[in-house]
Amino acid sequence: MIKDLSQRQRSIKRIIIITTLFVSLFIIFLIGCSIGKAGISFPHVIMALFHKGDPKEIDIVINSRLPRLFLALLVGIGMGAAGVIMQNLLHNDLASPGTLGVADGSSLFVTLYFAFLSTKAIGGPIALPILALIGGLISAFIIYLLGTKRHKPISPTKLIMTGVAMSAFYGAISTFLMYVLDENQLGNLQRWNAGDISNNIPWMNVLVLFIWILIFFSITMVYTSTLDVINLGYDTATSLGVNVKKAFIILSLLAVGMSSAAVAFGGNFFFLGLIGPHIARRLVGTKTRYLIPASGAVSSIIIIVANILVENVSIFANIPTGIFVSIIAVPYFLYLLIKTRW
Repeated sequence: MIKDLSQRQRSIKRIIIITTLFVSLFIIFLIGCSIGKAGISFPHVIMALFHKGDPKEIDIVINSRLPRLFLALLVGIGMGAAGVIMQNLLHNDLASPGTLGVADGSSLFVTLYFAFLSTKAIGGPIALPILALIGGLISAFIIYLLGTKRHKPISPTKLIMTGVAMSAFYGAISTFLMYVLDENQLGNLQRWNAGDISNNIPWMNVLVLFIWILIFFSITMVYTSTLDVINLGYDTATSLGVNVKKAFIILSLLAVGMSSAAVAFGGNFFFLGLIGPHIARRLVGTKTRYLIPASGAVSSIIIIVANILVENVSIFANIPTGIFVSIIAVPYFLYLLIKTRW
């Protein structure tokens, strides 16, 4: 009875923390809509959201700031959730779509898109996430194939080391492909690599990413109990009746799907998949049905705050949002690297 009450209190506390995170995210989102070269008060922002008030303010909020901030929010949710899945599946604090090479596989295919398809307008905004997903899936398959052995337990360390090696290989190919790009294509690719979330985000891109993240995130939430059991250890999960290899593949596909879409539309925000889950874990613990939404909210707050700073603070002007996030995240990554025992 006392144990049940304690668990209920912990659950209520976690829900309060998650609610606070999303309320904070909403307030920061409104601040992002309000401040800029043309300052707009909160009441006028609310009016503009309902297409009321000054037409110029409506245009700034609806067509410039809103798509940029929504894109940042969705990238944060996708990378934050993918990071939780990767870290729990591999039982490693340093695991993320970026460190495992999966995101680099997606990046390679996005580079191929800029090199050979972007000028032909093939597939529009839908082509980007599909190609990124294909690249991520191929990368995940190769890493899984090289990092595991038949009839032997999965080795997280071997998978991570394989991912690091493949990441270097993909990076070399991407660098080579840059030599075949013209000036315009190279500029677009460099902005994408830097995670440059500008004011010229098409609403179609935001809609496609929203649908993509919504589907994969919803399916992920169905598998939170399975992810919790796997986090206890592969042997323990097997003894509790979980088909570890099947669950590993399904959950990996979900992580690849979300991170690939985030990579396709947002660019280089790989560190969000590392730092977001760690901050969220300190706030709500390890239970994934709370951790995944919290990680998504934390990652979204980080990227939106970073975007607001680079857009409005002169000292950070002309620094792409992705680079700014990396500058913040790298020291934390090094701290984890020193702290973690391999």
